[in-house]
Amino acid sequence: MSNGINPSHGKTIAELVIPSKTWSLHPEKKPAFTSIDEAIDYFADNNEPLYIKVPFVDEEDNVLVHVNSSGEDVVFTISDLNHGGESRVDASHLKNLSSTVVELIEQCYDEKKSPETM
Repeated sequence: MSNGINPSHGKTIAELVIPSKTWSLHPEKKPAFTSIDEAIDYFADNNEPLYIKVPFVDEEDNVLVHVNSSGEDVVFTISDLNHGGESRVDASHLKNLSSTVVELIEQCYDEKKSPETM
């Protein structure tokens, strides 16, 4: 599974991101999920990558972090010609999602932009 999200990975990510006041989770080219149940229902029928939208502190700009599963790993990718990067975590460490994504963004943007925390 290299392009989609494992339903159990998606469920854990949804439980962490959807309650956030600053970050949002959504499927490609679709609006953000508004509830964890909506996300879980979506994962039951779809095997597509997800996106986490993370705003920057004191800016109207944001970054989209592409999320997909690769075996037991969850892969977070920023696809930007100037600021791209990737981070992998074992699914057992998904509870550290916030710090993993923040570190990836800070590395990709050379710590010149600060992402909002969850």
